[in-house]
Amino acid sequence: MFCPNCGGQTADGGEFCSQCGKSTTSSAPPSPDQPLTEQPLPEPPPPDQPLTEPPQEPSSPAPMPPPSPAEPLLQQPMPPPQYVYQQPAEPSFLADVYTKSFGFLSKKPILLWGLSLLFTLMTTLAMVFGVFPIIWLPIVLVLELGMVNVFLCGYRGRDISAMQLFEGFGSKFFRNAGGMGWRVLWLLIWGLIPIVGIIMAIVKFYSYRFVPYIMLAEPDITATEALKKSMIQTDGYKGKMFLADFLIGLAVAILTIIFFFVLRIPFIGFVLTAIYYIILVALLPLVIGTLEAVYYDKISKEKPVN
Repeated sequence: MFCPNCGGQTADGGEFCSQCGKSTTSSAPPSPDQPLTEQPLPEPPPPDQPLTEPPQEPSSPAPMPPPSPAEPLLQQPMPPPQYVYQQPAEPSFLADVYTKSFGFLSKKPILLWGLSLLFTLMTTLAMVFGVFPIIWLPIVLVLELGMVNVFLCGYRGRDISAMQLFEGFGSKFFRNAGGMGWRVLWLLIWGLIPIVGIIMAIVKFYSYRFVPYIMLAEPDITATEALKKSMIQTDGYKGKMFLADFLIGLAVAILTIIFFFVLRIPFIGFVLTAIYYIILVALLPLVIGTLEAVYYDKISKEKPVN
Protein backbone atom coordinates (compact mmCIF):
# COMPACT_ATOMS: atom_id res chain seq x y z
CA MET A 1 0.00 0.00 0.00
CA PHE A 2 1.29 3.51 -0.70
CA CYS A 3 0.52 6.69 1.16
CA PRO A 4 -1.65 9.01 -0.74
CA ASN A 5 0.19 12.00 0.69
CA CYS A 6 3.87 11.21 0.38
CA GLY A 7 3.76 8.18 -1.82
CA GLY A 8 5.78 6.09 0.56
CA GLN A 9 5.10 2.43 1.18
CA THR A 10 3.19 1.64 4.31
CA ALA A 11 1.60 -1.33 5.93
CA ASP A 12 -1.58 -2.62 4.42
CA GLY A 13 -4.71 -1.69 6.34
CA GLY A 14 -3.02 1.01 8.43
CA GLU A 15 -4.90 4.20 9.02
CA PHE A 16 -1.78 6.36 9.18
CA CYS A 17 1.28 6.44 6.98
CA SER A 18 4.42 5.09 8.59
CA GLN A 19 6.55 7.57 6.62
CA CYS A 20 4.67 10.90 6.91
CA GLY A 21 2.15 10.03 9.63
CA LYS A 22 -0.81 11.38 7.73
CA SER A 23 -4.07 9.52 7.39
CA THR A 24 -4.21 7.13 4.53
CA THR A 25 -7.98 7.47 4.14
CA SER A 26 -7.85 10.90 2.47
CA SER A 27 -8.96 11.03 -1.10
CA ALA A 28 -6.19 10.12 -3.39
CA PRO A 29 -6.06 9.01 -7.03
CA PRO A 30 -6.44 5.30 -7.24
CA SER A 31 -3.37 3.27 -7.63
CA PRO A 32 -2.68 1.52 -10.85
CA ASP A 33 -3.35 -1.79 -9.14
CA GLN A 34 -6.72 -0.68 -7.76
CA PRO A 35 -9.57 -1.53 -10.12
CA LEU A 36 -11.89 1.19 -11.20
CA THR A 37 -15.31 1.05 -9.68
CA GLU A 38 -18.16 0.84 -12.22
CA GLN A 39 -20.61 3.69 -12.20
CA PRO A 40 -24.23 2.67 -12.54
CA LEU A 41 -25.76 3.56 -15.92
CA PRO A 42 -28.95 5.62 -15.98
CA GLU A 43 -32.05 3.55 -16.35
CA PRO A 44 -33.71 3.75 -19.80
CA PRO A 45 -37.12 5.37 -19.97
CA PRO A 46 -40.14 3.13 -20.00
CA PRO A 47 -41.45 2.05 -23.41
CA ASP A 48 -44.61 4.14 -23.17
CA GLN A 49 -42.72 7.35 -22.37
CA PRO A 50 -41.76 9.27 -25.52
CA LEU A 51 -38.16 10.27 -25.99
CA THR A 52 -37.62 13.90 -25.32
CA GLU A 53 -35.48 15.87 -27.68
CA PRO A 54 -32.96 18.25 -26.27
CA PRO A 55 -34.37 21.73 -26.01
CA GLN A 56 -33.48 23.94 -28.93
CA GLU A 57 -33.21 27.62 -28.89
CA PRO A 58 -36.27 29.12 -30.47
CA SER A 59 -35.47 30.70 -33.83
CA SER A 60 -37.03 34.03 -34.49
CA PRO A 61 -39.52 33.72 -37.37
CA ALA A 62 -39.06 35.89 -40.44
CA PRO A 63 -41.19 39.00 -40.29
CA MET A 64 -44.38 38.57 -42.33
CA PRO A 65 -45.61 41.50 -44.40
CA PRO A 66 -48.69 43.13 -43.02
CA PRO A 67 -51.78 41.72 -44.66
CA SER A 68 -53.19 44.04 -47.30
CA PRO A 69 -56.84 44.94 -46.96
CA ALA A 70 -59.02 42.70 -49.10
CA GLU A 71 -59.90 44.43 -52.33
CA PRO A 72 -63.39 43.85 -53.70
CA LEU A 73 -63.50 41.81 -56.92
CA LEU A 74 -64.27 43.91 -59.92
CA GLN A 75 -67.21 42.53 -61.85
CA GLN A 76 -66.21 42.26 -65.47
CA PRO A 77 -69.02 43.13 -67.91
CA MET A 78 -70.40 40.10 -69.69
CA PRO A 79 -69.75 40.14 -73.44
CA PRO A 80 -72.85 40.48 -75.58
CA PRO A 81 -74.14 37.17 -76.95
CA GLN A 82 -72.80 36.35 -80.36
CA TYR A 83 -75.49 35.50 -82.86
CA VAL A 84 -74.33 33.60 -85.92
CA TYR A 85 -76.49 34.37 -88.92
CA GLN A 86 -77.37 31.26 -90.82
CA GLN A 87 -78.51 31.84 -94.32
CA PRO A 88 -81.76 29.98 -94.97
CA ALA A 89 -81.36 27.00 -97.19
CA GLU A 90 -82.30 27.61 -100.79
CA PRO A 91 -85.36 25.73 -102.02
CA SER A 92 -84.86 22.84 -104.37
CA PHE A 93 -85.09 23.32 -108.12
CA LEU A 94 -88.49 21.64 -108.31
CA ALA A 95 -89.98 23.55 -105.39
CA ASP A 96 -88.66 26.84 -106.74
CA VAL A 97 -89.94 26.49 -110.30
CA TYR A 98 -93.34 25.15 -109.21
CA THR A 99 -93.81 27.96 -106.70
CA LYS A 100 -92.87 30.66 -109.19
CA SER A 101 -94.88 29.15 -112.04
CA PHE A 102 -98.15 28.71 -110.18
CA GLY A 103 -97.65 32.03 -108.41
CA PHE A 104 -97.41 33.78 -111.77
CA LEU A 105 -100.39 31.91 -113.22
CA SER A 106 -102.52 32.90 -110.24
CA LYS A 107 -101.94 36.59 -111.02
CA LYS A 108 -102.92 36.70 -114.72
CA PRO A 109 -104.83 33.51 -115.52
CA ILE A 110 -107.57 35.08 -117.67
CA LEU A 111 -105.22 37.17 -119.82
CA LEU A 112 -102.81 34.30 -120.37
CA TRP A 113 -105.69 31.94 -121.16
CA GLY A 114 -107.09 34.38 -123.73
CA LEU A 115 -103.72 34.80 -125.46
CA SER A 116 -103.23 31.03 -125.43
CA LEU A 117 -106.60 30.58 -127.15
CA LEU A 118 -105.64 33.21 -129.70
CA PHE A 119 -102.37 31.40 -130.40
CA THR A 120 -104.24 28.10 -130.86
CA LEU A 121 -106.73 29.74 -133.20
CA MET A 122 -104.04 31.40 -135.33
CA THR A 123 -101.99 28.21 -135.67
CA THR A 124 -105.12 26.27 -136.64
CA LEU A 125 -106.03 28.82 -139.32
CA ALA A 126 -102.46 28.79 -140.65
CA MET A 127 -102.52 24.99 -141.00
CA VAL A 128 -105.97 25.01 -142.64
CA PHE A 129 -105.36 27.77 -145.18
CA GLY A 130 -101.66 27.16 -145.65
CA VAL A 131 -102.32 23.65 -146.95
CA PHE A 132 -98.66 22.83 -147.50
CA PRO A 133 -96.22 22.54 -144.57
CA ILE A 134 -93.69 24.74 -146.35
CA ILE A 135 -96.27 27.53 -146.07
CA TRP A 136 -97.90 27.06 -142.70
CA LEU A 137 -94.90 25.70 -140.77
CA PRO A 138 -92.88 29.00 -140.79
CA ILE A 139 -96.01 30.88 -139.70
CA VAL A 140 -96.65 28.50 -136.83
CA LEU A 141 -93.00 28.67 -135.70
CA VAL A 142 -93.00 32.48 -135.65
CA LEU A 143 -96.29 32.46 -133.71
CA GLU A 144 -94.67 30.06 -131.24
CA LEU A 145 -91.79 32.50 -130.82
CA GLY A 146 -94.34 35.26 -130.11
CA MET A 147 -96.07 33.12 -127.47
CA VAL A 148 -92.71 32.46 -125.80
CA ASN A 149 -92.23 36.24 -125.66
CA VAL A 150 -95.64 36.64 -124.00
CA PHE A 151 -94.85 34.22 -121.19
CA LEU A 152 -91.36 35.59 -120.58
CA CYS A 153 -92.46 39.24 -120.49
CA GLY A 154 -95.42 38.41 -118.26
CA TYR A 155 -93.29 36.45 -115.83
CA ARG A 156 -90.75 39.28 -115.63
CA GLY A 157 -93.51 41.75 -114.74
CA ARG A 158 -93.85 43.52 -118.08
CA ASP A 159 -97.07 44.35 -119.84
CA ILE A 160 -98.32 41.69 -122.24
CA SER A 161 -100.74 41.99 -125.13
CA ALA A 162 -101.88 40.19 -128.27
CA MET A 163 -99.50 42.26 -130.39
CA GLN A 164 -96.55 40.37 -128.95
CA LEU A 165 -97.75 37.27 -130.80
CA PHE A 166 -97.08 38.99 -134.11
CA GLU A 167 -93.84 40.80 -133.32
CA GLY A 168 -91.85 38.17 -135.22
CA PHE A 169 -93.72 39.01 -138.46
CA GLY A 170 -91.66 41.77 -139.97
CA SER A 171 -88.23 42.33 -141.38
CA LYS A 172 -86.87 39.42 -139.32
CA PHE A 173 -89.57 36.94 -140.27
CA PHE A 174 -87.29 34.62 -142.24
CA ARG A 175 -84.56 34.90 -139.64
CA ASN A 176 -87.01 33.96 -136.86
CA ALA A 177 -88.63 31.19 -138.88
CA GLY A 178 -85.20 29.86 -139.90
CA GLY A 179 -83.91 29.81 -136.33
CA MET A 180 -86.97 28.01 -135.00
CA GLY A 181 -86.98 25.63 -137.95
CA TRP A 182 -83.29 24.85 -137.51
CA ARG A 183 -84.03 23.53 -134.03
CA VAL A 184 -86.92 21.39 -135.33
CA LEU A 185 -84.73 20.01 -138.11
CA TRP A 186 -81.99 18.89 -135.70
CA LEU A 187 -84.54 17.27 -133.39
CA LEU A 188 -85.91 15.37 -136.39
CA ILE A 189 -82.40 14.24 -137.37
CA TRP A 190 -81.62 12.98 -133.86
CA GLY A 191 -84.95 11.17 -133.73
CA LEU A 192 -84.20 9.24 -136.93
CA ILE A 193 -81.19 7.47 -135.39
CA PRO A 194 -82.00 3.75 -135.13
CA ILE A 195 -82.76 2.24 -131.69
CA VAL A 196 -81.65 5.23 -129.57
CA GLY A 197 -83.25 7.89 -131.73
CA ILE A 198 -86.18 8.62 -129.39
CA ILE A 199 -83.91 8.92 -126.35
CA MET A 200 -81.47 11.19 -128.22
CA ALA A 201 -84.34 13.36 -129.46
CA ILE A 202 -85.61 13.82 -125.89
CA VAL A 203 -82.14 14.73 -124.63
CA LYS A 204 -81.61 17.20 -127.47
CA PHE A 205 -85.06 18.69 -126.93
CA TYR A 206 -83.90 19.82 -123.48
CA SER A 207 -80.52 20.90 -124.87
CA TYR A 208 -82.18 23.16 -127.50
CA ARG A 209 -84.99 24.34 -125.22
CA PHE A 210 -83.66 27.87 -124.76
CA VAL A 211 -83.20 28.62 -128.48
CA PRO A 212 -86.37 30.80 -128.72
CA TYR A 213 -85.41 32.81 -125.63
CA ILE A 214 -81.86 33.33 -126.87
CA MET A 215 -83.17 34.51 -130.24
CA LEU A 216 -85.44 37.00 -128.47
CA ALA A 217 -82.64 38.25 -126.23
CA GLU A 218 -80.12 38.57 -129.10
CA PRO A 219 -81.85 39.64 -132.32
CA ASP A 220 -78.66 39.36 -134.40
CA ILE A 221 -77.59 35.88 -133.33
CA THR A 222 -77.56 33.09 -135.92
CA ALA A 223 -79.51 29.86 -135.55
CA THR A 224 -76.34 27.79 -135.13
CA GLU A 225 -74.99 30.08 -132.42
CA ALA A 226 -78.36 29.98 -130.63
CA LEU A 227 -78.19 26.17 -130.61
CA LYS A 228 -74.66 26.21 -129.17
CA LYS A 229 -75.55 28.72 -126.46
CA SER A 230 -78.62 26.74 -125.48
CA MET A 231 -76.56 23.55 -125.14
CA ILE A 232 -74.03 25.33 -122.92
CA GLN A 233 -76.69 26.96 -120.75
CA THR A 234 -78.80 23.84 -120.24
CA ASP A 235 -75.79 21.69 -119.36
CA GLY A 236 -76.37 20.35 -115.85
CA TYR A 237 -80.06 21.32 -115.86
CA LYS A 238 -81.56 18.94 -118.45
CA GLY A 239 -82.31 16.24 -115.86
CA LYS A 240 -83.92 18.75 -113.49
CA MET A 241 -86.17 20.16 -116.22
CA PHE A 242 -87.09 16.66 -117.36
CA LEU A 243 -88.07 15.66 -113.80
CA ALA A 244 -90.23 18.76 -113.37
CA ASP A 245 -92.02 18.09 -116.67
CA PHE A 246 -92.37 14.38 -115.86
CA LEU A 247 -94.10 15.08 -112.54
CA ILE A 248 -96.57 17.41 -114.27
CA GLY A 249 -97.26 14.77 -116.90
CA LEU A 250 -97.63 12.07 -114.24
CA ALA A 251 -100.19 14.15 -112.35
CA VAL A 252 -102.17 14.74 -115.56
CA ALA A 253 -102.08 11.02 -116.40
CA ILE A 254 -103.33 10.02 -112.93
CA LEU A 255 -106.18 12.53 -113.07
CA THR A 256 -107.10 11.39 -116.57
CA ILE A 257 -107.31 7.76 -115.44
CA ILE A 258 -109.44 8.74 -112.46
CA PHE A 259 -111.89 10.71 -114.61
CA PHE A 260 -111.97 7.90 -117.15
CA PHE A 261 -113.51 5.67 -114.48
CA VAL A 262 -115.73 8.53 -113.29
CA LEU A 263 -117.05 8.77 -116.86
CA ARG A 264 -118.90 5.49 -116.30
CA ILE A 265 -121.19 7.16 -113.76
CA PRO A 266 -124.41 8.04 -115.59
CA PHE A 267 -124.79 11.70 -116.51
CA ILE A 268 -122.77 13.11 -113.57
CA GLY A 269 -119.66 11.24 -114.67
CA PHE A 270 -119.94 12.56 -118.22
CA VAL A 271 -120.36 16.16 -117.04
CA LEU A 272 -117.45 15.99 -114.62
CA THR A 273 -115.18 14.39 -117.20
CA ALA A 274 -116.08 16.98 -119.83
CA ILE A 275 -115.30 19.79 -117.38
CA TYR A 276 -111.99 18.14 -116.52
CA TYR A 277 -110.89 17.90 -120.16
CA ILE A 278 -111.89 21.50 -120.86
CA ILE A 279 -109.80 22.68 -117.90
CA LEU A 280 -106.94 20.42 -118.96
CA VAL A 281 -106.91 21.75 -122.52
CA ALA A 282 -107.14 25.32 -121.26
CA LEU A 283 -104.56 25.15 -118.47
CA LEU A 284 -101.95 22.67 -119.67
CA PRO A 285 -100.47 24.99 -122.35
CA LEU A 286 -100.33 27.77 -119.76
CA VAL A 287 -98.49 25.55 -117.28
CA ILE A 288 -95.98 24.38 -119.90
CA GLY A 289 -95.35 27.90 -121.23
CA THR A 290 -94.92 29.33 -117.74
CA LEU A 291 -92.58 26.53 -116.68
CA GLU A 292 -90.36 27.16 -119.72
CA ALA A 293 -90.19 30.88 -118.94
CA VAL A 294 -89.26 30.13 -115.32
CA TYR A 295 -86.62 27.64 -116.45
CA TYR A 296 -84.95 30.19 -118.70
CA ASP A 297 -85.17 33.09 -116.25
CA LYS A 298 -83.80 31.02 -113.36
CA ILE A 299 -81.02 29.21 -115.23
CA SER A 300 -79.87 32.26 -117.21
CA LYS A 301 -79.31 34.07 -113.89
CA GLU A 302 -77.47 31.14 -112.33
CA LYS A 303 -75.44 30.36 -115.46
CA PRO A 304 -75.10 33.38 -117.75
CA VAL A 305 -73.46 32.72 -121.11
CA ASN A 306 -71.75 35.53 -122.99
